[in-house]
Amino acid sequence: MVQISNLTDIIPQVREFENTDYYEQSTKIYFLRNFTIEMIEPYLKYNLYSNGIKPEVIFGEYDVINQELLDPQSNLHKVNPEIIILAMFMDNFVPELLSSKDELIDFLSDLDEQFELLLVNTDSLIILNTFIPSMYSEWGIASLSHVSKSEYIICKINQHIREYVSNHSDRFFLVDWERLIRILGEENSIDYRFWYSSRAPFKNAFLDLYSREITKIVRALKGLSKKCVILDCDNTLWGGVVGEDGLDGIKLDKHSYPGRVFFDFQKNLLYLYERGVLITLCSKNNEEDVWEVLDNHPYSLLKRSHLTGWRINWENKVKNIESLARELNIGLDSMVLVDDSPVECGQVKQYLPDVTVITVPQKLYIYPPLLLRDGLFDTLNFSSEDKNRTQMYQSEARRKQDQKQFSSIDDYLASLELVETIHPIRPGEIARVAQLTQKTNQFNLTTRRYSEADIKRFADDPDAAIYVLYVNDRYGEYGLTGILIARFEDHKCILDSFLLSCRILGRKLEKVFVFHCMKEIIKSHNISQWQAEYIPSKKNQQVMSFWEDMGFTLQSKGNGIKKYSLATSEFKPEQIDFIKIVEE
Repeated sequence: MVQISNLTDIIPQVREFENTDYYEQSTKIYFLRNFTIEMIEPYLKYNLYSNGIKPEVIFGEYDVINQELLDPQSNLHKVNPEIIILAMFMDNFVPELLSSKDELIDFLSDLDEQFELLLVNTDSLIILNTFIPSMYSEWGIASLSHVSKSEYIICKINQHIREYVSNHSDRFFLVDWERLIRILGEENSIDYRFWYSSRAPFKNAFLDLYSREITKIVRALKGLSKKCVILDCDNTLWGGVVGEDGLDGIKLDKHSYPGRVFFDFQKNLLYLYERGVLITLCSKNNEEDVWEVLDNHPYSLLKRSHLTGWRINWENKVKNIESLARELNIGLDSMVLVDDSPVECGQVKQYLPDVTVITVPQKLYIYPPLLLRDGLFDTLNFSSEDKNRTQMYQSEARRKQDQKQFSSIDDYLASLELVETIHPIRPGEIARVAQLTQKTNQFNLTTRRYSEADIKRFADDPDAAIYVLYVNDRYGEYGLTGILIARFEDHKCILDSFLLSCRILGRKLEKVFVFHCMKEIIKSHNISQWQAEYIPSKKNQQVMSFWEDMGFTLQSKGNGIKKYSLATSEFKPEQIDFIKIVEE
């Protein structure tokens, strides 16, 4: 995201966004605040609209946070926002410096009480902030030998907030104001004139950066995180051209410029790898030259084992990227290209507009953090499946290679020795289930996005059920890759959500999973009728007739939404013998 601090630049664009009729994603955000923060609205709307999310932004009354939380008739409860931003400025919350340990303990207790009110009285996701320490020590240069009381107090309070968010990560998220101040500096962040005149402490640059941090959280919640980075090689992963400069001539090390730039960029790539981001190469090179660097260069942190795919050849880069997307079975809008060639970057932008394109900057010293800065790959949580994702894709590549040995798809599927493990959700699976609802797009019948707190409510509700699917075959494990969420009303079962990871499609696993879940529900509930629906999105057209294929009857259709029903007496599950089911 590009930082835009000038209101005259963004307000016309926000108005243009607001006149656009259709957005697939939307969100409702409510500010509980104890200072003047309304000027963040155009920045927040601009950044959310730019990411395809239609926002509704509401501001609570000035400094009446507890009253709004406790009053069931307050505007907060009438609005019922998806996200609450608790925006608090320290000077308003506690105008006098805390002078004793007991006062600090009382203050932290008051903070916790406010956080607990948010937990108990709302169902929203909650975004907190840290407090900003004083820019200048009351001890002056003597602070080198004395601990500043105000600095110590703010440090203890902020650490408490961070720990609270960490311990309640299913509902709470943090925007670290201390870090934003470090990025921008005092001059670009704090507006002392308006702070003293109208309790509006922040300049436009800070409001813009704050809104972009909020947007990262919303984007992750809405399943808009990127999944794959596509890397050029020469002058992208290292300095120079390996085919001309040779292994010893390229610039890649941790001791000198510009080699250190590329070394640090690769270090950040490995952080993404650990988070489950797919790393691929798309480069005009001789393949053996690239492998020589990845396998043998002493400072190449990126290795062949980190890759889930590559196109190292002299073919058209646009066609190569399309080929990689098909191989990995992911959308082009899930991919980010990093390349040093303005010409090739321009071609990809023109012919593959869904791909996010990052051109290696001429100022190389700003290059290393580019893939981390804008949160393109951010998710709300991490799971064991994230850490093993590359290995799972590498196993999938072996499956596809071996498939060529079979003349029929049924013979190939039988050879896989597929096993489905199905059971009701367990507490340790809540984070992964929420993540799948946020990230799964292709095989997702309703594309409803749920937070961890939402999933926990379903799991605790006696009138709901969540089943999870694990799959493995003779090549290895796929992990937790399928979810069915059901709700019960009278003698009806409403299939709220049904989704599978794209990694396991094309194996008839979805039929076995849904049939088994329906049988289990029939055993545990007196169900006379099933209801299901298909809600269209940009990416789930492949499942638009799924419920019809499963024997359901179409009852209505409007705006692309298809509603189905099936009498339990007409339920006739298909027998698929080559998939084994294990119940736990």
